[in-house]
Amino acid sequence: MRKHLLLAAAIGCAGGVAQANTFAYISSPDDGMISQYRLDEATGALTLLHQTSAGDKVNPMALSPDHTTLYAALRVEPFRVMAYRIDPATGQLAPTAEAPLAASLAYLSTDRSGRYLMGASYGGNVLTVQAIDAQHRPAKDSKVYTTGPYAHSVRSDPSNHFVYATTLGDEKVLQFSFNQQNGALEPIGPGHALVTAGSGPRHIAFAPGGKFLYVVGELSGTVDSFSIDPQTGALTKVAHAEGVPKSLNLAHGEIRNAANNDLKDDPTPRIWAADVRVSPDGQLIYITERTTSSVSAFKADPASGTLSFQGNYPLQEKQPRNIAFSPSGRWLLVTGEKADKVGSYAVGAQGALTRTGEAPSGKGALWIEMLSLPGA
Repeated sequence: MRKHLLLAAAIGCAGGVAQANTFAYISSPDDGMISQYRLDEATGALTLLHQTSAGDKVNPMALSPDHTTLYAALRVEPFRVMAYRIDPATGQLAPTAEAPLAASLAYLSTDRSGRYLMGASYGGNVLTVQAIDAQHRPAKDSKVYTTGPYAHSVRSDPSNHFVYATTLGDEKVLQFSFNQQNGALEPIGPGHALVTAGSGPRHIAFAPGGKFLYVVGELSGTVDSFSIDPQTGALTKVAHAEGVPKSLNLAHGEIRNAANNDLKDDPTPRIWAADVRVSPDGQLIYITERTTSSVSAFKADPASGTLSFQGNYPLQEKQPRNIAFSPSGRWLLVTGEKADKVGSYAVGAQGALTRTGEAPSGKGALWIEMLSLPGA
């Protein structure tokens, strides 16, 4: 089930001084691999260390909050989640458990305690919650919650009292109270907040501290900002920002599915946004735009949640799906579904990017998880 391709030795401490190691794990569904990289936080250099054979169509992943375990979902039947122990010295993966999934998951996350694994199924129109035991093994059974069309992401807020999910097909951000004792989800108020019409809500991200929730619109290349009531968890939309300049000459996006993901019969270049990420200090937000292979940057006001567009910046990685900030916030990692390399970029003023490193990627690379471990 697992093989290792040793491409470089894990880099330890220098001169007897322990240094933290920053690792990235990237799934590539077209070859079934999870690739492990080391990012040099001083220079932005990127090195491919190992590749682990996870299984066909390995896609979304999630790190346990204690950084000891990586979970990866397989999107072919029988749908499964794989659990891997992370070696605390080298970051290398070792398989420890697997469990069935209730559906094909487009998104995977853990709650903030690491006791529950949550998923969103784009094709199945459901959210799933399954317990994780003390040995970091997912349970065989899941709680399943029916949603509107095209559930696309699900995350618990920093307080771990609330859970939010998107349904792209009906323009909603679902809002739930979260029972940390049994993992149950209960709708808050009407059960949802509406995004800007026509945006197609996809991925979500939180401001540090959990005061605001940011939602990227796949069809519009926009970001909606919601305030979170700290007592009830109810969402209130406070801002909307456009992220696709007219100079890109893109038409409004269309909803896609497995049958027409590439819109092969439609020659019109259309907006096709994907990921949203918030810098560790909460001041900078990026979204990816796949049609033009670019990212757009926004400044976030930490008091009001309002957003200001800073610029749109080209990437070398074709059809960028996921991005991730390094723990320091100095670097941005980028995968491209149609690229053969993963890129690292220095984050500059107004979010401008300078490419600083690259390393070979797996086929169809997309999902990125990053962590920092103490040096040996």
